Formats: sequence, C-alpha cells, structure tokens
Amino acid sequence: TMGVDARRGLSEAEACARLERHGLNELAVDKPVPGWRKFLAQFEDMLVILLLIATAISAGLWLIDRETALPYEALAISGIVLLNAILGYVQESRAESAVAALRQMTAAQAKVIRNGEHQIVPATEIVPGDLIRIEEGDMIPADGRLVHSTALQTAEAALTGESLPVSKDIDPLAGEAGLGDRRNMVYSGTVATYGRGQAIVTATGMQTEMGRIAGMLKDTREEATPLQK
Repeated sequence: TMGVDARRGLSEAEACARLERHGLNELAVDKPVPGWRKFLAQFEDMLVILLLIATAISAGLWLIDRETALPYEALAISGIVLLNAILGYVQESRAESAVAALRQMTAAQAKVIRNGEHQIVPATEIVPGDLIRIEEGDMIPADGRLVHSTALQTAEAALTGESLPVSKDIDPLAGEAGLGDRRNMVYSGTVATYGRGQAIVTATGMQTEMGRIAGMLKDTREEATPLQK
C-alpha cells in the first residue's frame, strides 16, 4: 500500500518526490516570540481590557471621593488581571517547553535501504514508504510497520507510559488495538532496546504519534484561563 519494494526500498528519485510532497520529518515549531511580547499578549483579551477600564474608572472615582485609605477595589481588580496574565504566560511557556523536549527526543540520523543499498541519512529526510533498519540502541526516526523482526524490543514509555520494553513482531493484528498493543508497529522517538528489525515508514513529522502529542501540547495555549472561565 505504500508503493515500496520490501527488500530494495524506495528509489532516490521517489524518496525526493515524497520528501517534496510530505515535507521534512520533524516536529513543527512556531517562530520564537520574546517573553515580553508573550506577556503583553495576555492583556489583549476583551474581558481583560474591560477589567482594565474598570480599574481605571475605580481608581479615578477613588481620587475624587477618597472615601478609603487606598483604592481597594482598583487594587483587587488589578491583582486579578495580573494573576490572569501570569497564569496565561506560564501555560504557554510550559507548552513550548514540552514541545521543545519532544523535539530533542527525535533521532538525528536514520538507517535506510534505498535502491537495495544500505544508507545512513538525516532523520529529517525520512519519508513515508522508506524502508528503515532498526538495531539495538537506535532511536526510531518515524512511525512504521514492521516487515522483519529478530527479537526486537522497544521502549515506548514516552508514548504509552509502559516502563518495560515491548516485544515486536510482524504478525497482523486481529482487530482494532490501542497504541500500546500494536506489536507490529514502531514509533518515532522510541528506542530499540534489543534485537533488530526493518519497517516501512507509515508516518513522518507531525503525522506521527509523537507529532500528534506535540500538536495537542501546542493547542493548550488556546485554553481559557480561570478568569475567562
């Protein structure tokens, strides 16, 4: 189904064409934004703007009346707005840090078979349909369906939370299976702890299981803060 010879792999021309079509095998990252701009962006919400206007009005009325020693109402609203901004800023920073950590878990190089020849290429150039070789100690560069396995085991704690190595084989699954039960699949960012194997790449970049996690982490910055709720 991937249009690849399970023994010779893709041709160089086909690999280049697929790279052009699917893009680099890497997790997408937004252009870095200075911390001060991210913090100021927390005050762009309409609710926050209304509260700032209410703060200004409250402070102005206090200056006129001076009924209390301090403008307690204005100070309380200002404190709420500031706390909301801090929470929003921290929420975004945590999401960005988590995505950066995932990017560090990706492989730098990958072992592939192209035109029947064993090659080592940058992991970012792996494409769907590539025939990758996996050996003990290798970080797997992309999601793939195993076509050969010799006592292969992988550590998938980063994806499934399973602390023990998972044995892999090429047998078809009987039906629908959860991520941790797909014994004939290997995943980007996991590590081969024992044995060796070969797999045909089924997903790269943000289409991998690791990419989906990165996408969900990036989406957390759109969540409403407690004040907005």
